[in-house]
This record gives sequence, C-alpha cells and structure tokens, in this order.
Amino acid sequence: MTDRTPDLRTIEVADDVYDVLKRTADSRDTDINGALRYLMEVPTPRAAAEDDED
Repeated sequence: MTDRTPDLRTIEVADDVYDVLKRTADSRDTDINGALRYLMEVPTPRAAAEDDED
C-alpha cells in the first residue's frame, strides 16, 4: 500500500463559524487547521440520561 499525500482543500464558512474557529484556535494556541482537527477529534458528549423518578 502506498502512502498518499493529503489533498489541499478550501472550505468556505459563514462569518459566525469562522469566529468560533478563530476563538478555538486562539484558545488552543494553534491555527484554523489545528482548530478544525481538534473539533473533529473531540469526543461527542453523551446526552444526559432521563431521570424517571418523579
């Protein structure tokens, strides 16, 4: 199996999405690409179990 060089892709996002990415990048001391990688790798939180005790 041969290793393939990753492709370069450009993704356009809305201004408010860019703002979230920029703030995430700043808080993690990285760039936008690092923020995207972080957000893709973060585990999804599970929904809180419903409490049937009424």
